[in-house]
Amino acid sequence: MGQQRIQGRIANTSNTPIEGAIISLVKAETEEIIQYTQSNTAGVFEMSLPTSNSNLNLRIQHLDYALYHHALVFPVPYLNLTLKEQETVLEEIFIKPSPITQRHDTLSYRVESFTSKTDRVLEDVLKRLPGIEVSASGQIKYQGENIHRFYVEGLDLMKGRYAAITKAISPDDISRVEVYEDHQPIKMLAGAVSTGKPALNIRLKNKISRTGTAKIGGGFSPFIWDVTLSPMFFSRLFQALGSYETNNTGSTLVTKMTNLYSFEKYDTFLYSPTNMSFLQIATNPDPSIKQNRYWFNQGHLGNLNVIQKLKQEWEFAATVYYLNEKNTADDRMQATTIHDFSSDTPIVYKRTTSSLATQETFLSTFTFTQNKKKNYTKNKTTLHVSRTKAKGNLTLHTPKNLIQQQTNAPAVQLQNTASTIIPLTEKHWINFRSLVDFSKNREAYYTTPTALFSMNTLDLTPYNSLNQQVENQSFYTRNALSYVWRKNNWTLSEEYNFTFQRTDFTSNLYGEMDGILFPTSDTYRNDLSYQMSSHVLHSKISFRSKRWSFNLNLPLDWNVVSLTNKVNKQEDNNRKLFFSPTLYAQYTASLRWTFRGNIAYNSVSTPLNQLYASPIFNALNFTSYTNQILPSHRFTTKVETSFKDPFTGWFSYMNLEYTQQDRPILFTKEISDNGQQLIQAVEQRNTKTTKQVAFNINKLIEPISTTVKANLSYSSSKDPQLINHIYNTVKTNQNIYRFSLSNTSYSWLNVDYSFTYQQRKNSAISSYQTSKKTHDATIGILPFSQHTLLATLSYQEDHIQQHSFTSTFLDLTYRYTFSKRKIDVEFAWTNLLNTVQYNQVILEDMMSSVTQTPIRPRQLLVSIRFSF
Repeated sequence: MGQQRIQGRIANTSNTPIEGAIISLVKAETEEIIQYTQSNTAGVFEMSLPTSNSNLNLRIQHLDYALYHHALVFPVPYLNLTLKEQETVLEEIFIKPSPITQRHDTLSYRVESFTSKTDRVLEDVLKRLPGIEVSASGQIKYQGENIHRFYVEGLDLMKGRYAAITKAISPDDISRVEVYEDHQPIKMLAGAVSTGKPALNIRLKNKISRTGTAKIGGGFSPFIWDVTLSPMFFSRLFQALGSYETNNTGSTLVTKMTNLYSFEKYDTFLYSPTNMSFLQIATNPDPSIKQNRYWFNQGHLGNLNVIQKLKQEWEFAATVYYLNEKNTADDRMQATTIHDFSSDTPIVYKRTTSSLATQETFLSTFTFTQNKKKNYTKNKTTLHVSRTKAKGNLTLHTPKNLIQQQTNAPAVQLQNTASTIIPLTEKHWINFRSLVDFSKNREAYYTTPTALFSMNTLDLTPYNSLNQQVENQSFYTRNALSYVWRKNNWTLSEEYNFTFQRTDFTSNLYGEMDGILFPTSDTYRNDLSYQMSSHVLHSKISFRSKRWSFNLNLPLDWNVVSLTNKVNKQEDNNRKLFFSPTLYAQYTASLRWTFRGNIAYNSVSTPLNQLYASPIFNALNFTSYTNQILPSHRFTTKVETSFKDPFTGWFSYMNLEYTQQDRPILFTKEISDNGQQLIQAVEQRNTKTTKQVAFNINKLIEPISTTVKANLSYSSSKDPQLINHIYNTVKTNQNIYRFSLSNTSYSWLNVDYSFTYQQRKNSAISSYQTSKKTHDATIGILPFSQHTLLATLSYQEDHIQQHSFTSTFLDLTYRYTFSKRKIDVEFAWTNLLNTVQYNQVILEDMMSSVTQTPIRPRQLLVSIRFSF
């Protein structure tokens, strides 16, 4: 019975087909609906039996006809049913709109059903939607999958940088949030090529919306400010968002302009150079708490984004932004224990760091797109200029052992990428894609005094300080030409793909004596020329039907890599034929259940950043790899299932993933007593494996306006390590449990609560196990119509062996609202308990650490927030 389907046709007494009749399968005992569908224009319906219960009734309802309600007799033949006309007198009723509805593959959330009076931006509401997850960086997931398009009224204004909208637009301007499941952004491929990825679309209350938000605030102590101006204009033909933001309250501005999109087949290529930001100073890590607790910053961000629909369905989009952010991280302490298997005594050292980092970025992108059902063209040009600077002090064990560090890293990138699909006939077309990228960066890393360093050789001891310099210049191009044709539910493609990369990499280490820089020996000099060419014959097969879809990729790659070392006059050439197949399949069992799976095998040659043989001094460590070009292989498989019932508010998904990396090189670490490391590569085949299981379940309890979310995940990995000449396989197990609850049932009270428990155990350190508990709660009380009191409480607890550390944070906000003018006056007190520092336990590989991070002091911010 589980495989049986019920099919039939519905007509009236004149044999005219009835469209739009609701056909339901219900349990005879309880009348519980277990499956339903609607008749089409021909009066035909079809649905599967999701249960083995044979005691079922068939119910058919239509406003103009009498109710049909009869028991089913199995096996069920093809049903030809006749409904009798009947006039229905409607009683006076009050209709409450459903918070979640679904039509075909589009899920629609009614924003008003999830909004509380304390919400001020869209992101506040998105976090409450069942099936939706929002990370701290603003990235959105639906049923565990990252969204790959973010639209406002069908237009992609931000091109992946959608956090700038979700963190600015007011939920009062939005009517619905729509999720397009398995969304294909190229109209020519819609219904033919599956992506398996969702997209989000924002529906506004007004067809033309001139809106914006602003916040102007200042406070103490010391003096703090928070200013945001975000005018917005949205219509179906033109959209624009501009903003200027500046603050020193601990809110970073970097994540707002991060591109969160991924690469799509037949669309333009995505490429990020691997040579950007190579050198850095040694600092203690950031803690795993909310960034505004510990981030001492000064940030400025100005950006402008526009999109205009032109004639012939052409579309022009532009993004220009400038970012300048400084961050101070002083008096961070870390006590580290490294379990050295070559000795019974572990290596123990203590570092205290203070640093000032500056990031300056200018980026502009200009995109022309024509997306029609009969052709597709897109061209995108990007200019990216950046400069990062950092300086800091590091003390080893005692304040007397002070090391000074500095870095400077300017970089520039110019890129153009294009894609066009040219139709030959209705079912045959040609796809051409191209990407050209030029990037260049120069970096310098300065440290002093060398007397506190652990040198791997004696030839550096005469110098008072060291100055490491790296220069990297790269040209990269990728071009593909494919012939695509469709036959019934099949889409087939044959593609030739050519990739070429040329990179010149140089590094020099200088020593300083008596204020004069001297080049060290050629032992510390790299002068490399790296060249890679790839010729790929790529067969693609796609199938899509009502229930099944799959994509099979069969690329055959002739890969040629050459490396010239101009210092020692050596050359290495490697020619390999790689076969990297991938398969993605999806089965839609019903409106509720979907099953997915993918399997991939990938082979690559050693990248340039692992091919320099002479040591490079970076973050107080010396690294030197190998000049041999060797292949590495990666195998990944993932199986997942998702369930959703928007009418009852249930959403859940579960996935299992296995990854195996076969590597030709093993990185060895020689760790000295002060924590400095000499990292080298030896040719030794090794395998790293990772297993992951995740389960997520969400439930909307509509009668009490409550959303409950729970997440459980488990991961284990095996990773070979060679530390201080001792080989060991490190086995790590980690469990994470999360629970959250959001209640907006009362007009005067809103509650958001979350609990997280993390446990990590490392088999290499058998006696060490860490755990962490986190409680976060936000309570909003509205005693009167214009008054709001918000209390945010956070409690963190870290454990390692018999030691435990606890931290408690409390914030309080009072808000007075001028409703008619949409103006808020806020008084925000942060860190009322005046917590001075946060203690955290870190367990990784062969090392355990306890860190202490200073926390921002108790502060008061008075601000005015308004919409316009």
